[in-house]
Amino acid sequence: MHPPAYGPLPSSITHLHPRRYTIRDSPGSSLCYAAGVSFSDTLRGLAANRGLALPPASHPEPLAALDYADERALKDEALARFWREQELPGTPEPVAAAPSPRAYRTTTKRRASLGPKGLALTFPGAAPARRGLSPSALDLPEHTAVYAFLIKRLSRPPARALASALNWAIVRGAAGGLAVVLNVRVFDAKVVRAGKQLALDLQGAGLGVRAGFLYLDPRGSDYYLEARRPAGTLSFKRLFGPDWLQVEADGVRLRFPPTVFSQVNGAMVAAITAAVRALLAPLDGCALLDLYCGYGLFSLTAGREAAHVVGVDLDGPAVEAARANAIHLRCADRVRFIAGRVDAAFLAGRLRPARAPEVVLLDPPRQGTDPGVAAALAARRPQRAVHICCGTDEIPREVAAWSQAGYALRRAVPLDLFAGTANLETLLLLEPGAAARGGSTPV
Repeated sequence: MHPPAYGPLPSSITHLHPRRYTIRDSPGSSLCYAAGVSFSDTLRGLAANRGLALPPASHPEPLAALDYADERALKDEALARFWREQELPGTPEPVAAAPSPRAYRTTTKRRASLGPKGLALTFPGAAPARRGLSPSALDLPEHTAVYAFLIKRLSRPPARALASALNWAIVRGAAGGLAVVLNVRVFDAKVVRAGKQLALDLQGAGLGVRAGFLYLDPRGSDYYLEARRPAGTLSFKRLFGPDWLQVEADGVRLRFPPTVFSQVNGAMVAAITAAVRALLAPLDGCALLDLYCGYGLFSLTAGREAAHVVGVDLDGPAVEAARANAIHLRCADRVRFIAGRVDAAFLAGRLRPARAPEVVLLDPPRQGTDPGVAAALAARRPQRAVHICCGTDEIPREVAAWSQAGYALRRAVPLDLFAGTANLETLLLLEPGAAARGGSTPV
């Protein structure tokens, strides 16, 4: 029997049969959810039925060549079918459209390889090229211009030391406020000297680049900002410009370091903060627990009506940025940020009981929450939880974990944060009680 197509079975699986498999969610307990094809496979099958030609599944932008109306209709139908196949309760709401479905990415990256004809900057997983840039329909054009400039400058002999050491080129931000991060294998005198010269070139190029950085990653990792750095090494060097980026959301301006995660689709920040606020409401008199809080985007926007806010994130620089943002917004007296790994042990041992009726927000990475997180949160008896899934294939496991802990799915609100790809961001509203049946009301 084959495991579900959306990834390898967890090591904690104890039983498998044609429709459902069981995993241990915490010591002494297990949960069961339906097996089936991935959301991407469902989408591709429906596209074939409609006569829509898609590139291979490995393509990083498989839907970018479609008319956006066709893409939205395809995603709506695919998500509804995925919901039925996975035997999830209720019905997902229509996918909220992206205001800028192409040329929207405010964080982009390219894998670097240096050949005899110069530097190539290619998509992750793509075969190394002799020279040139992997084109993208989803990157901001300002980013494309910066990559073209980097290829030209770093293909010259004086820059060979830097080009040879380069793992990734990353561009962050929007027009007029771009930052370039060069992920390199070594920090030696030749690399730093070439980096400083490139910094001068970028500042004079008229490309809107306001900051540049070198980031040390001696492992040459597949992820462009490697967390497991050797102790005692210099990991980050500012070449020029401010050492922060910023985003405007819900009438406030928030700052964060260039190594910290932020939404890849800047045009959708307003939509997701509005959706989160609507699902969390009412917050008057409540305590908000914001898990995987990052630099405080939701704590400091959607959480403004809460009596108290506690944000938790593993990333120390993100937590420091969140604290600084709270001080800047003069709300540090009621908003507290803690550095820590969001797991069952942390939730049970480090967090004090809420001082008011509690509401929980979770925005975990694509792989979802650790086993036992839903159960540990349910033990706090929150009035409701809003769980954000940026990987559609993780939804069945997360809903099953909450269901076993006594919380039912009430609404599923998908947003097209990743237009042009086979991904969605889906907000799940969970409340104590039996599973909802039938449809739900749009936000």
